[in-house]
Amino acid sequence: MTPVVMVLPLAHTASLQQFERYARIAGIDLDAILSDEHNAVLAEARTSEVVSAQAIVDIFQIAAIASRRSDLGVGFAMWCNLHGYGPLSLLWDHCTSVDQLLRLGGRYLHLETEAIGSSALIEGEEVAVQQFLTVPTLLGGSQYLETTLTLQLRTIRLILGQQWHPLRIEFSHPAPDQLGFHRSVFRCPLVFGADRTALILPPDDLTRENPNGNAHLTAYLERQLETVRASRSDDVLRPLERFITAHLAGGSMTLERACAGLGIGARTLQRALAARAMTFSDVLGAVRRRIADDYFAYQRKPNLSELAHRLGYTEASAASRFLRENFQAGARTLSRQTRAQRRAS
Repeated sequence: MTPVVMVLPLAHTASLQQFERYARIAGIDLDAILSDEHNAVLAEARTSEVVSAQAIVDIFQIAAIASRRSDLGVGFAMWCNLHGYGPLSLLWDHCTSVDQLLRLGGRYLHLETEAIGSSALIEGEEVAVQQFLTVPTLLGGSQYLETTLTLQLRTIRLILGQQWHPLRIEFSHPAPDQLGFHRSVFRCPLVFGADRTALILPPDDLTRENPNGNAHLTAYLERQLETVRASRSDDVLRPLERFITAHLAGGSMTLERACAGLGIGARTLQRALAARAMTFSDVLGAVRRRIADDYFAYQRKPNLSELAHRLGYTEASAASRFLRENFQAGARTLSRQTRAQRRAS
């Protein structure tokens, strides 16, 4: 049998470099709280362009837990330099509308980080700008998601003005004990324990013109990003994982639906996966395991019906079977194990 070829998801080191400086200012001793492995990633980030995307997510989460700062991700995102990120940040000042910002972000976000994906869905009188993890995590990824969602808020405010605020913010993780800082930053209703992590805005905001936008410069920068993206286009696994993650909850995920969403034929996708000794079912199962891991990282009282919805099942019994087949344990046992791991860390 041909061995499965695993590709390590990567992220630009700019965010980690900024986070290390922020932690120092905030009085968080990363050297003391991180493992040798994660400290090695910090050291690598000082000289390399990319490092493990999963390691960055874990470092954010560990730092928040150790410092007891449930608002660490939001605080960092409000402190950081928007221009101090990777290639995608060059676009943020120049987009002519929020619609263009979201389109380019969805297309090129993976050049910045392969730890998350993003999608914008029109839902009646609302637009949901969703962000979701695409890597497994050690202790969950709420801090990294809160960071990226806050950065999304700041980039939209570059276009719509600093007084702009969303209709609401939805978070898939439970609410922290203190919400004062979150409320002061987002200035809108906050919903925790939702099916997704998303920023909700009215459709009219998509097309409002940015008075400082530069269509010619944006087009030039997009061509440069497209050149980089095209050079990586032979890897179909990451786009497939992102699509499944974005559209799995509450719906029927099939090979045909994924192919339609990615704009490729079923045979082309199957051949690409076969070259990695993988099938569509393998990828679907891996995404479901990652979502289940993240769910149990937060939920003190797991709800099988809720988990089933997130995993794309219609019945709670299907989620229960999935857990026993993939984790050899039920929901309560997995919840206890995750809490014990969290305390040990």
